[in-house]
Amino acid sequence: MTAQISSTRSRDRYPSESVAFAATWLVVVLISFLGLTNIVERRVDTGAPIAVVAAAIVVFVGTVLALAQYALAHNYVGPRLRIAGWVAIPLGIVNIPLSETWETCCISVAIAATLVRGRWAGLAIGGVFAFVTAATVYADRDDELEAFGILLGTVGLAVVLIAFSELARSLIALHASREEVARLQVDAERHRISRDLHDVIGRTLVTALLRNQAAIQLFTVDPERAREQLDHVHQVLSAGQADLRRLTTGPILADLASELATVEAMCARLDIVCHAAVEPPENEDVDRVFAAIVREASTNMLKHAHPRRCSVRVAQESESHVLEFTNDGITRGRISGTGTGIADLTDQVVQLGGQFTTDCTSDGEFVVLARIPLSKGE
Repeated sequence: MTAQISSTRSRDRYPSESVAFAATWLVVVLISFLGLTNIVERRVDTGAPIAVVAAAIVVFVGTVLALAQYALAHNYVGPRLRIAGWVAIPLGIVNIPLSETWETCCISVAIAATLVRGRWAGLAIGGVFAFVTAATVYADRDDELEAFGILLGTVGLAVVLIAFSELARSLIALHASREEVARLQVDAERHRISRDLHDVIGRTLVTALLRNQAAIQLFTVDPERAREQLDHVHQVLSAGQADLRRLTTGPILADLASELATVEAMCARLDIVCHAAVEPPENEDVDRVFAAIVREASTNMLKHAHPRRCSVRVAQESESHVLEFTNDGITRGRISGTGTGIADLTDQVVQLGGQFTTDCTSDGEFVVLARIPLSKGE
């Protein structure tokens, strides 16, 4: 099982969030390169000090976005990074009138989308874009067409950057959910083994114990019958060993018919009158749960009672599948039915939308009753 999960994780290692990070950083590098190129070309017109300041802004804004995206993807943006982000947003916008470098304004919009989450995100992004629009129109007030083109480019690049940030977060969440699914599969397998050990091996041990006690009582009175009982003990333990081997390789898929046959044979050997009136359910899930109930009820009957008779009734009543298992011979007072086996059966029945009850009647009989609604197909 562990090897299978490890193999699945190996196959699912890609795509990784590093792909989204690399794509974002590549776009940021390209934007920064274009901005720095524009600054270098215009350094004569703007002056060296302004060019240096504008270049520093380009590098600072790009770095803040890269760090903010990485922090957001891991669901934690620290206070220092948040302050740096709110400083970088206006600086990216100021670069437009400062050196006519519009490339950083799309990074400002992306940083706003990174810092503000929830219901205020739209308002924050819209507000930053409004300032970007005002700065762009002011810088290119003599050429409205160019201003419009810059705004379109800003929107496009900002959407790309935001999309890559969300993609990184989604990929990280996807890998976390796959690991959680793998852990749940391991837990489910452990639960299956625990349940089957309780049901199958428990019944095997109880049956072997009863036959061994019978052999001890008959040893001095009737050695031949004692030997016969010991032979049956050997057969029961051999069957239990085979069940244990199957248990470690996969679920024991005993159906209702098989469980009923086992109960009838066991009752015949122990001189218990067993009456069965069964209409097997067509639904496989119902059949599986009813088989588990019969297995658990028969085991508890041998452990907690000295029965002379038992009955199993499976029928379809009032839009429900009904199973009723009854036995007499209770010797330990009222049985509450709160053991692990009963609790597990209750969970299985409830998962199918049904009800599961156990009760002792005034006549000293113990009744196990399960009702499971019919499915739409039935």
